[in-house]
Amino acid sequence: GCQTRAVFAYDERLALLPAYLQQLEMESNGKSVTMDGAPVSGPTAPITWGGVGTDAQHAVFQLLHQGSHVVPVDFIAVIEPGHELDEAHHRILLSNCFAQGAALMAGRASADPARAYAADRPSATILLDELTPASFGALLAFHEHRTFANAVLMGINPFDQFGVELGKEIANQIEAGATIFPGVPTMWIA
Repeated sequence: GCQTRAVFAYDERLALLPAYLQQLEMESNGKSVTMDGAPVSGPTAPITWGGVGTDAQHAVFQLLHQGSHVVPVDFIAVIEPGHELDEAHHRILLSNCFAQGAALMAGRASADPARAYAADRPSATILLDELTPASFGALLAFHEHRTFANAVLMGINPFDQFGVELGKEIANQIEAGATIFPGVPTMWIA
C-alpha cells in the first residue's frame, strides 16, 4: 500500500544504482492498464528514489524516521571496502547503514512527541561480500527479475513505454513549429 520506495547505497561505487532502479521500475511497470487494455486494480510501481546513504542521512532520513509517510527502504552495503582509507572509516560506514535499518524497525518512545519515533517502518538490508562484476550483476538481476515478476503478477507489459513516446512525439511537433496549446506562445531555447 506504500506509494514510494527508497534505495540507499552505502558505497560510493553504487551511487547511480538508485537512478538505475528508478528507470527500471517506474518505466517498466508505471502503467495504468493490463496487457489486454483493462484498467489495473491498483498501483503498479512505487515511486523509486534514493541516493548514497551517508549523504541522505542528512537530507531525507528525518522524513523516513518521523515523517507521516511510511516509506519502505532498501539499504545496500558492501563488506569489503572499495578504498584505501583506514579500516575504521568503513566500519563506521557499515555501522551507520545497520543503525538506520534498526532505528526504522525499533523506533523509540518518548514523552516528548517531537522525540518519538514510530517503530515497524519497513526496510531491508542487502549486504554484498564484495563489489565485483559478478556480485553487481547478481544485484541487478535480482531487481530486474523482481520488476518483471511484478509485471507478470499484475498482467502488465513491462516492455512498452508509450508514455515516453508521447512526450517525444510532442517534442518533435514543437520542434517543427507546431502550436501545442493555442494562445500560448512557444518558447525556444537557443
